[in-house]
Amino acid sequence: CFHDLSGGQKQRGATCWALISDPEIIFADEPTGALNRTSSNEVMNELVKLNSEGTTIVMVTHDAKVAARCGRVLYIVDGNIKGEYNNLKNISDEKERERGLNNWLMDLGW
Repeated sequence: CFHDLSGGQKQRGATCWALISDPEIIFADEPTGALNRTSSNEVMNELVKLNSEGTTIVMVTHDAKVAARCGRVLYIVDGNIKGEYNNLKNISDEKERERGLNNWLMDLGW
C-alpha cells in the first residue's frame, strides 16, 4: 500500500514514474530531499544522464551538492532571481564544482 512506504521509497517511486515515459522536460521539486546520499547520487546520475541526452531538467533544491551537479544554477530569493551561475559544465572535478558553487552562493549571501 502506498501509505506504508517511507518518504524515500515514495520519492524513488515518483522519480521512476516521471522517467518511464521518456519526457522531453522534467520538473523536479527537491528530487533528492528524502533520500540518503547513495540514493541521491543514483537519482542525480540518472538526471544528469538524461540531460546529456537532451531532456530538459528544471529542478528546485536547497542542497548545494545536488545543485553542483547541474549545468546552470539560478539563485532565487523571495521569487526573484538574484544570480545565475553557469560555469559548472566546464569543471569536471566534483569537489571543485561544489567549491565554486558554494563560493558563489556565499558571495550572494546564502
